[in-house]
Amino acid sequence: MSDAYTLFAFGAAIAALVLLIAKFKVHPVATLFIIVTSLGLVLGMGGAKTIELVTTGFGNTLASVGLLVIFGCVLGKMLELSGAALRITKAALSLFSGKKVPWAVALASTVVGIPLIADTVVLMLIPVVSAIAYQSKMSMMRLGPILYIGAYVMTSLVPPGPGPLAATSLLGVDLGEATLWGLVVAIPGIIVATIYLLTIKTHVDPKPEFTDHLAGAGAAAGDGGGKPRLSLGGSGTDADGETERDLPPLWMSLVPIFLPIVLIMSSSFVVDLFEADNAVGGVLAFLGEPVIALFIGCLAALPLFGRRWSSKETLNDLFEAGLKLAAMPLALTGVGGALATIIRDTEVADSVAEMIQDWGLSPIIVPFLVAAAICTITGSNILGVMTAAAIMEPLAEGLGISALAIYLACGTGAQIMKHANSSGFWVTTTLSNMTVGQGIRSIGVASALSGVTGFAIVYALYGFGVI
Repeated sequence: MSDAYTLFAFGAAIAALVLLIAKFKVHPVATLFIIVTSLGLVLGMGGAKTIELVTTGFGNTLASVGLLVIFGCVLGKMLELSGAALRITKAALSLFSGKKVPWAVALASTVVGIPLIADTVVLMLIPVVSAIAYQSKMSMMRLGPILYIGAYVMTSLVPPGPGPLAATSLLGVDLGEATLWGLVVAIPGIIVATIYLLTIKTHVDPKPEFTDHLAGAGAAAGDGGGKPRLSLGGSGTDADGETERDLPPLWMSLVPIFLPIVLIMSSSFVVDLFEADNAVGGVLAFLGEPVIALFIGCLAALPLFGRRWSSKETLNDLFEAGLKLAAMPLALTGVGGALATIIRDTEVADSVAEMIQDWGLSPIIVPFLVAAAICTITGSNILGVMTAAAIMEPLAEGLGISALAIYLACGTGAQIMKHANSSGFWVTTTLSNMTVGQGIRSIGVASALSGVTGFAIVYALYGFGVI
């Protein structure tokens, strides 16, 4: 089978994947299965061999990432329903005053966005942000996108988000390294995107449904240096209807987020300091196993529910809600693993690697462009980072590029760019009272800037041999 035919089949498969999802709205899981199976058949693997590789790739991938995605989704649901995410947001707001309030929103979105999908963060916190906009006279064209972009970038680059978890599994990247370097790359992107959003001059009022109850409360914030007033009307009830006593303490809210990260990174970087048979090293290695660490994070979230921690709603129903959230990422990840297996067991990987080398492209650019194309056309950063990782994993050896570098390039490319085919774009634009054009000027440009900024850092790290 000629290289030209192999490359044509691979290119046609990717084009068909994008067309089916973006144009014909076929579900991504069904689309990936169709593409993977068709690619195996047209490359001459035969029906039996194709199905064997598909099922093997699907099973092996889920075996390594299945529980991680499940526990990550459960943890996010626990933080959402316990009020921990809202507590973190209000704590961030208390640190900033006056014109610095947008940075409080960015900080809260960044922290809460570690375990929560960006769409969920906006749906949950937009009433608070709208109240801030009403009180401070700030534009929702600034605050709404800032609320979205922090969580969006973290969801693209930092575990335990489903996209990063799937990509690390597909590429075989150590989760501690992925978390550390993901943060290094993500935070500058969020900062640059926030700075851009703060330059927008167009004023957009918050939706009346989020602010009508404030009109008679006499709570409009002054333009001076005062902090936004979160307790309104003297009743102790906040803008979103929550009372302070309903929310868990800040330290309890932060523990379930950062404890798993600390355990995983300790296992990745600290265990090497101990002897192989050292008891301390053994304990750290066990606790730092990603599955164990995330499950410990879920256990650490139980006290957030107070007396309700032992109820059926918390121990059973909430877990089921997390499982429902995990179903889509799990299916996508498994089929993505099947795609990687098909590519690996054919001549596609070698042919594509040779083509890239012939063109003289820097290898690090390729996963960035693949992820950017998939995200921009399909509207999903999670699909972008996962599919790009599945495509690139078999090519890594031929291109001579590390799995970590590919992972970071995929995560930055998957941020580019949000527009009218994305659910996150519509959620943020609609709830922020913006038009489509205003959404593209704010969310679209900001997401592109965050991705390009992050990739510039990845490119520099790769050029200096750090990753």
